[in-house]
Parts: sequence; C-alpha cells; structure tokens
Amino acid sequence: MSNLFNAIRSNVKYWWLYLLNGIIFIIAGFVVFSNPFSSYVLLSIFFAVTLFVSGFAEIIFAVSNREHMYGWGWSLASGIIDLVVGLLLMIYPAVSMAVIPIFLGFWFLFRGISLIVFSIQLSMEKVPNWGWLLVGGIILIMLSVFILDNPALGVATILGIVAASFWVAGVLAIIFAFRLRHVKKEFKKLV
Repeated sequence: MSNLFNAIRSNVKYWWLYLLNGIIFIIAGFVVFSNPFSSYVLLSIFFAVTLFVSGFAEIIFAVSNREHMYGWGWSLASGIIDLVVGLLLMIYPAVSMAVIPIFLGFWFLFRGISLIVFSIQLSMEKVPNWGWLLVGGIILIMLSVFILDNPALGVATILGIVAASFWVAGVLAIIFAFRLRHVKKEFKKLV
C-alpha cells in the first residue's frame, strides 16, 4: 500500500487542522472585505496572527505524518514559513503595513505551489476530486502574480484581492480536510 494511504490509515488523526485553517482563512477574508479602510494596522496584525496560527497547525499535521506521507516536507516548510512570517509581522506591525502586499504575494505563491503539489500527489493515489486543489493552486498563483506585479495599486484593490485569496485558500483547505476525513473513514471500514 502506498505511503499516503498508510499515513491516512494510521496517522492522519489531525485532518481537522486543515478544516480549522480553512475556517480561519474564510473569517480573515470576511474581516478584510467588510472593513477595507477602517484599519490597515488591524489588517496587518490580523494577518500576522492568522499566519502564525495557520503555520502552527500545518507543522503539527506535517510532523504527525512524517513517517508515512510522501512529500510531508512541503507541508512542514509551508507551516514553518507561515509561523516565522506571522511571528515577525506580529513583532513589527509597522513593517508589515509597509510591505504587506509583497508578503502576501509571495505567501499566496507558495500556498499555490503547495496546493498543486498536494493535488498531484492525490491524483497519483487516485483520490477523487483532486482537481479542485489543482485549480485552487493555480488561482492562488494567478492572484499572487497580480499582487506582485501591481504592489502600488490602491489599498482597496489589494485588500479585495487579499479577501478573495483568503476565501479561496479557506475553501480549498476545507475541501482537503474533508477529503482526508473521507479517505480515513473508508480505511476504517476496510479494517
């Protein structure tokens, strides 16, 4: 049996962390969209906290599945980057306000690449609906290119793109969580 399926069968007990990540991203998107001009400082702090929590959850998921999951290093690297960047942005909110579009652009780029890697891995394992993660990864990469190409655009445009990107990342994390949960339940039926 493949490494991914062994990991799901025996070690993927933290599938809900991706669900939590998704919910956090969707909430972040609504906060950004509903208050676009009220507080850019609040946005940078909220973004920093969101990155920090998301990174912590992804590190737990990667480490708990390291022995059986092929490519777990991508998840670990993504979690470490989120954790470190979130911590730095919490410590230096003025810096995050000045460079948040660039941070966001590169962060969404890395997130998109991670989703594409996961989707390819799931397709090799014949897990159904893997294409949604691939489409989501491509969308996140396109959004990141737009952000990085136009950092001087108005704050409203950047915030709108940020809100949409959070929603996309959140929905895709939730889809991934429920796919992991479904596959884990199928293994329980077999055992």
